[in-house]
Amino acid sequence: MWPSSLVGFYYPPLPPTGMFSKSYKRILCCYGDELPSTRPTTFSSRDLSFTMLFSTILSAVSGASLVFAAPSIQKRQSNETAAPANSINDTQVLQFALTLELLEDAFYSEGLQRFDAAAFRDAGYPDWVRGRFEQIREHENTHVEFLRGALGSEAVQPCEYNFTFTSPEEFAATSLNLEVVGQAAYTGAAAFISDKNTLEVAANILSVEASQSAWVASAVLKGSAWSGPFETALGFNGVWSLASQFIGRCPESNPQLPVKNLPTLAFEPAVPAAGTNVTLDFTRPAEYNNTQLYVAYLNGIIPRFTAVEESEGKFTAYVPGDLQGIAFAAVVANNTRAATTDENLITGLVVLDFPVPANVNNNGTTVFPCSCNTI
Repeated sequence: MWPSSLVGFYYPPLPPTGMFSKSYKRILCCYGDELPSTRPTTFSSRDLSFTMLFSTILSAVSGASLVFAAPSIQKRQSNETAAPANSINDTQVLQFALTLELLEDAFYSEGLQRFDAAAFRDAGYPDWVRGRFEQIREHENTHVEFLRGALGSEAVQPCEYNFTFTSPEEFAATSLNLEVVGQAAYTGAAAFISDKNTLEVAANILSVEASQSAWVASAVLKGSAWSGPFETALGFNGVWSLASQFIGRCPESNPQLPVKNLPTLAFEPAVPAAGTNVTLDFTRPAEYNNTQLYVAYLNGIIPRFTAVEESEGKFTAYVPGDLQGIAFAAVVANNTRAATTDENLITGLVVLDFPVPANVNNNGTTVFPCSCNTI
């Protein structure tokens, strides 16, 4: 039976006994704790032109790589040892949420200050695009004020932020990145919220973040508004490895967040195609010198794994051919779901994006062979 919650991954409750469909049973069977490391390519991904635009812009934004990793500046809000999952309380969840909302609020405020209506027109966008970004900025500001009110004296204060976009196109691509990370953060944090009123508020903000990311992806960047039938949930450390790229120093008075800095990971090429091999840039921890490592691809509720191969100090891995939309990748110690939990990630995350053409299967429930004779 799938656990109801795991750090960094949220699994939906199972249907009542007797209500399993054949395909659902087969998924449970084939995706037990030991998950296959290879997958047949059975469907395609997002529109390629959108992916190339989004990924190329993000490559420039992040310095020739789609990895969004913690900068070298030591922040008061991070620690080498994160709080155990079972010790995270509602206040810490809201403080983490406010940290992300302050980042988004600063991003939209700075971007819209840099680029006026004429700059958006020169980039080929109609006036309503900038108008919608203004509304998103208002949303993020409202989220900030709401969370500040909820936390009172325990609210975190704004940090210094580092945004490197130089055009409205890069601004739009970075917007999508921040929105999908925020969406994954709220989804993953739901498992740690004990108060129902707090959970309801988080669910409200999550739905707005999802609407915003869908609008940017489809209306602005001309891609798919979704990746599949399930979104991806991320834990605190995974989210921090992505968001902290944009965060500099934070006030010493800010409470320490339940996160730790993870080692960086980069893919080469930075914009890989599904079903191809990539070179990995990361440092293998000494304690894993004799361990078979894997790349875990978090894309919906079922992770996929491919083995990391090492030759002459060079690491390579295969990118599964069935990935669609936004996927988050990290190096892990084995090919089980437990390895993808927040405390078990060996590296920080990389954000990848794959086409989702309108004419392909997008049900996210590809059936693979398994030995379940009872199904």
